[in-house]
Amino acid sequence: MAKLIAAFINWGFMMALLFNLVSYSESVKRANSPLWICIIINLSYLSTSFIERSSFQYLPWALADFITIGALYLVQKNRNRIIALYYCMFGLAVNGLLHLSLYIDLHIWGNYEPWWLWSLYSIGINLNDALMIIVLVVNRDFLGLCRAGRLLKTVFQRHAHG
Repeated sequence: MAKLIAAFINWGFMMALLFNLVSYSESVKRANSPLWICIIINLSYLSTSFIERSSFQYLPWALADFITIGALYLVQKNRNRIIALYYCMFGLAVNGLLHLSLYIDLHIWGNYEPWWLWSLYSIGINLNDALMIIVLVVNRDFLGLCRAGRLLKTVFQRHAHG
């Protein structure tokens, strides 16, 4: 089942890439296009799709997610900061932490009994991937994460200044 879900996620990212390639042809949409984000994420997911499925896969997947965040930052630092960037960086960070937590659970703590973390991992990874695919197509703050981030930033700034 995991291979089917992985294939569907990779297909979704490729469809988002194709959609953004077509949309990029309109000069009006280029400045706020998530095309480069799509390219980087597709390369990341494609490169990790060849990792043999075993309990050791979680560490390379976590590293790939964190490297992808760095690549997204480098590519987008001189471009418009678009909503898709924030959603994808957040999704990749959560995915990376989930991969890392499962690696620690299995290989450092030696736990092989299913518990709530494994369910959280299964749901969290797939939900994050689906949300990233959606945001790469619509490029809208449909969950209000950017709005919530701006609100938190304002609260912290007010708190820091007295």
